[in-house]
Amino acid sequence: MSPVLQAALASWAVPWVPTIAIVFTALIYLRGWYLLRCAGFPLTPRWRVVAFFSGLLALWVALAGPMDVFNAWLLTAHMLQHMMLMMIAPPLILLGDPLIPLVRGMPVFAAREFAGPFLNWKPAQRLGRTVTHPVFALVLMGIVMLGWHVPALYELAVRSPSWHQFEHACFLVASLIFWWPVIQPWPSHSQWPRWAMVPYLVIADLQNTVLSAALVFADRVLYPSYADAPRVFGLTASQDQAAAGAIMWVVGSAAFLIPAMLIAVQCLSRRNVAAPPRLTKREPLLAGEWQRLAASFGMTARTAEAISFIALLLAVGLAFTAALAFSGSDDDALVLRAKQQVGSLVVSAYSPGDVVVGPNDIAFLLQRANGEPVLDTRVELSFSAPGHEDERKSSDGDSDNKLMQSVSVDLPRAGEWLLHINVPNGDQRGSFAVPVQAIVHESGFEDWWPYFVFPMFSLLLLAVYLRRGQPRRSIEHEGEKHAVAAR
Repeated sequence: MSPVLQAALASWAVPWVPTIAIVFTALIYLRGWYLLRCAGFPLTPRWRVVAFFSGLLALWVALAGPMDVFNAWLLTAHMLQHMMLMMIAPPLILLGDPLIPLVRGMPVFAAREFAGPFLNWKPAQRLGRTVTHPVFALVLMGIVMLGWHVPALYELAVRSPSWHQFEHACFLVASLIFWWPVIQPWPSHSQWPRWAMVPYLVIADLQNTVLSAALVFADRVLYPSYADAPRVFGLTASQDQAAAGAIMWVVGSAAFLIPAMLIAVQCLSRRNVAAPPRLTKREPLLAGEWQRLAASFGMTARTAEAISFIALLLAVGLAFTAALAFSGSDDDALVLRAKQQVGSLVVSAYSPGDVVVGPNDIAFLLQRANGEPVLDTRVELSFSAPGHEDERKSSDGDSDNKLMQSVSVDLPRAGEWLLHINVPNGDQRGSFAVPVQAIVHESGFEDWWPYFVFPMFSLLLLAVYLRRGQPRRSIEHEGEKHAVAAR
């Protein structure tokens, strides 16, 4: 394997917030499945558990793997990422019948006071039936798929990490809704006859074919960011676009048409479906220990459940807050500042869109004339202010993209700065300077809003709990009045 390919495969960028969310989801599902099995419910066999965990793994790989790292350079990488988010992860997750195991896996207090009542709430049930109706799901899938591939929106997602994350969320949510009528996870009920899913999937494939054909047969590069991106894998921008369209065509058509054929065969056959096997009820691991522990502290089971739920909620909130606070810079936010020929090497310098006072990660890509990345040459970087003699050496950093090298510079004040880039090239050394404008970063709502989400969510849960407790207290109060009157 070539060093370039090894470096590309080693380019992983773990997003801590989605990773923590995926891990928590997996643990809740596994706990719910175990408790259901102990209660004697065989409706979620082991193969569904494998499908659910495979879907979560596909989702994590799409967000953390090399596809995410290189999606600003290669449209094919970006398209593979979209296919995993839309055609692989969602149907696998739904094949795991996640609804009941996830609710059952929650803490008892959360399932009884929040999840259960919400799922039984008539407006929520009507909304669920509307959202998962095949017509709505098909239209939503078409709008999301076609809309985010319009050049203006696509460029916005490529250049902005926040919009890129929102794009991923749109793809995942719309795809879960789209695949819901096809998979029909237990205990939901189908709104159309089963045979109707065949034309449903064929129409979706037609939408996919139109978009993929536009990419394959376009006579120009549709997305300017890929026209300007470095070519490091031997594909021109036009070839990259055509390959991305071909991937979308093949993978998308297979994802739509194979289930359509299976459903058609299923509808034409008249096999009797055997009843699921009955399981013997068994006591869950450590059953009763929680109640005995609560009694030892003089608490009722309900009070202990509430306290444990609050503690767990705080722990989850702290985990997500720490993940947000310690997440590193995103390579998607880097902007090409300069591209310079230095001897036989081509040096591309990238920096954040806004260079700020304080630490900044500057990344470099070194290539030979044929586009092959150079991995064994280190770039030296210093910076100085015009008219000043002082010059400061930078410290080495790290980049998620292993084809690039990252250098950290700490600019002490706002104003004009020159970044001096020194590139060893054999026995000679070449250098050039890049002017940048450093600004003072002022914290705004965009920096702090994630930290307000969890407290607001907690207050909402508290309001729901207090609101639900009012009728119970009223009934108890009325019962006490009737008891006194009866005496």
